[in-house]
Amino acid sequence: MGLTNYALEQMGFERIPSNLTIEARFQSINVYEARGIVSDKNEPLDPALLKKTDDGVSFSIGDSVNDLCQILAGDNFADDEEKWRAEKKATPPYLLVLTEAPEPVQCVHGYWKQANDEIITYDCFTEAKDALARLENKRASVVVTALTVLLSNEQKPVFFVPVAREVFAETNLGKRLRDFRPEFSAEGYGSSPIVTAEAAERIESALQLSRSLHPKVGYFFGLAIKEKDRLKKFLYLFLVIEIHTHQTFKGLDYSRALSELHVLPDRIANSAADFYIDRQKEAKNLTQRFMWCSILSWREVGDNDVRDFKAIKRIRDRIYHGEEVIEETLPIAEAQSLATKLMRCIQMHSHMASE
Repeated sequence: MGLTNYALEQMGFERIPSNLTIEARFQSINVYEARGIVSDKNEPLDPALLKKTDDGVSFSIGDSVNDLCQILAGDNFADDEEKWRAEKKATPPYLLVLTEAPEPVQCVHGYWKQANDEIITYDCFTEAKDALARLENKRASVVVTALTVLLSNEQKPVFFVPVAREVFAETNLGKRLRDFRPEFSAEGYGSSPIVTAEAAERIESALQLSRSLHPKVGYFFGLAIKEKDRLKKFLYLFLVIEIHTHQTFKGLDYSRALSELHVLPDRIANSAADFYIDRQKEAKNLTQRFMWCSILSWREVGDNDVRDFKAIKRIRDRIYHGEEVIEETLPIAEAQSLATKLMRCIQMHSHMASE
C-alpha cells in the first residue's frame, strides 16, 4: 500500500501542475564492492583510464565512489563518502555500472517536490524504472559477469558484491530526478593487488567476453551475486553452468576436432568419422554434453572440474527431486568457481583461434 495524499503533503509533496509535463531520461548506478582485488599502493587504479562504454552501459573501477560517479555521471554519489563507507561497511575498490534508458519518458500527473537542483517524484515513473531494471538484467549483468570471469583465477576468485543502487533521471526542467535503494552484503574473502594497466587489459577482455556470453548466462549470474538466500544462489549458479553448457554444445565443431582425438583406419575413415559424429550429436542429457564440451572445446577443464560438476549436479538433482539439503553445506563457492572457469574458456578459445 502506498502513502496517502495527506501523508505525502505532510512530507512536502504537492500535486504536479496540470499544465506541466516532466520528461526524464532514466539512468541507474549500481555500486559493487570488488572483493578479491586491491588497488596497488604504488600505482592506484585510475578510473578515468578504466572507463568503458558499450551498448548503453558505462562502467569503471576505482577506490572512490565519488570519483567514479563524477567520471560516469558528472556528479558525486555520496555527500560524505567517508560516512557512506562507514554506513555501508564498504571497502574499495568499487565497480560502478551506469545503465541508461534509450528513450525519455513523460509524467503529467502525480506528486512531486523540488529541492535545490533536484526533483523528487512519488511513484510517477514505475514503468520506466521497471524497464530500466530489465535493461540492467539484460546488459549490465552480462558486463559484471564478464568482469568476474576475467578478473578471477582458480586460486583467487573475484566477487562483485552489490552495495547500493541509485536510480535517477535528467529532466527537461534542467534538474535531476532521483530514486534511491541501497543493498548490503557481507562475506569473507582474500585480495590480490592490481594496477591500472593490468585492470585495463582485463576490462577490455571482459568487454569482448560480454558480447559472446548468452544473455541468460549474464542474467542468472547477476541474480546469483545479488541473492542472499543460499539455496537460490546455488540454483542460479547451476543455471549458469547448464545454459552455458548447452550453448557451447550447440556450437561444437565435431569434424574439426575428430582428427585430434581419433586415429581412424584409412579403409573406413569416412564411415567411422560419421559414426563418431552421430554419437556426439545424440548426446541429450547435461552430463553427456558437459563431457563433450570438455573434450572438444573447454581446454582448461580437467578431471577435477568434471568431478566438481558431477558433485554439484548430484546436489541440484536432489533439490529438484524434493530431497532435503542443508543450505549451509551447499557448494556455492565451487559452483561459482566452475561457472567462471567455463565462461573464461570462451576467451581462451578466441585467443587460440586468432593465433
